[in-house]
Order: sequence, then C-alpha cells, then structure tokens
Amino acid sequence: MVVMKIFLIILISIIFAWITYSLFFRKKKPSISRVCSVCGAEPKYGYSEHAEDIKNIKSMCRKCLVAQLEKDYATFSGRAVVIQPVPGPPCYVFHSNEEWSKSFKESKMDDDARAYLLRMDPNCRDCGQKANFLWIESSGLTAHNFGNILAKGFSDTLLRRNPKPISLCGKCCVKHIAGEMAGKDLTYLEVSGPKGKEDGFIMPMAY
Repeated sequence: MVVMKIFLIILISIIFAWITYSLFFRKKKPSISRVCSVCGAEPKYGYSEHAEDIKNIKSMCRKCLVAQLEKDYATFSGRAVVIQPVPGPPCYVFHSNEEWSKSFKESKMDDDARAYLLRMDPNCRDCGQKANFLWIESSGLTAHNFGNILAKGFSDTLLRRNPKPISLCGKCCVKHIAGEMAGKDLTYLEVSGPKGKEDGFIMPMAY
C-alpha cells in the first residue's frame, strides 16, 4: 500500500508538471527583426494586435510601441487590470477574462480581475479623468514564478507584498508603462494592448 501511494503521488506530480508546461510553454516563441516596422530604427519589442498572434508580430522601437499603445489604451472601452512591467518574462500581453476563463478553468486570475475591477475607483489617480485601468505593482514577479501568479491570482500573491492598486485612465496608464520600460530598459518579444470592450488583464508572462 505504501509503495502504491508513493507511485500515485509521483504520477500525479508528473501529470501536473506536464499540464503546466503545456499551458505556458507549448508554443513557439516569437522573434524580433532587426528594424522597427514603423520608422526603421533599432527595435526592442514585438507588437501584436492580439496575444499569441506570432505570425503577425511587428517589430517596433520604444517610441513607436508607446505611440501604438496610446491608441490601444485610448480606444479600449472595457476595463483591465494592468500589472507593472518587469524584466524576465518575454511577453507583456492582454487577455480578456472571458477568453482566459475558458482556456484555463482552474486559474484564479480572471476571478481576481473581475472582483477588483468591480470596486475600483472610477477616477484616475493621476489626472482625475475617468479611469478604466487598475495598476498593480509587481515586486516579486519573475520569469520563474509568473505561472504561480496566473494560477493563484494576484490577490494572494502580488498584493501581499505590493502597495494598494491605483485607478488610471488610458493615457496615464501608458505613461506608467512607458516609464517602467525606459527606466528598466525592458525588452519584450511580444506586447499587445487591450482591444474591444471585454474586461481583462495585462501581465508579464510567457507561453
């Protein structure tokens, strides 16, 4: 009986590891070409209209990426949790809560996003305009533990060691993102802005 229990524990661990790998690392990683697709400058980022749209990623320099994100965040009619960019994870992308919950039923990320967006301050902390983004600082998030945060949600992980979230309008949110990218000289293989009207979240991650 003891041997059988040990065998079952090992088998379950192997299956869990395989599922985790399949969820977050199964797809081919994108690459960045040598020139910005907009202005021809040296690129530091890949930009896509939608997350994981590898075939249609466009290389962009920081200036052109920020200009594109300003358009995306200004025209987005939903609400989104935006987790502060950090070095390590290769992607910084938007996922709608609906799409995420269908693909990853055990993840608590979309549950946390829904709950916190419902009670966010309606006014931007920086300028006072209408806010539809909730900024969350990301101290402790790395390339090694982002999967744990996606699984457990940010409430029981990031918010335990970071300041209270703040509400931002699209313009001010992009300023925060651009400031982090410039200040930390961050590079991402894929960045996607929020699209449409479905609520969701933006977070550093890999797949």
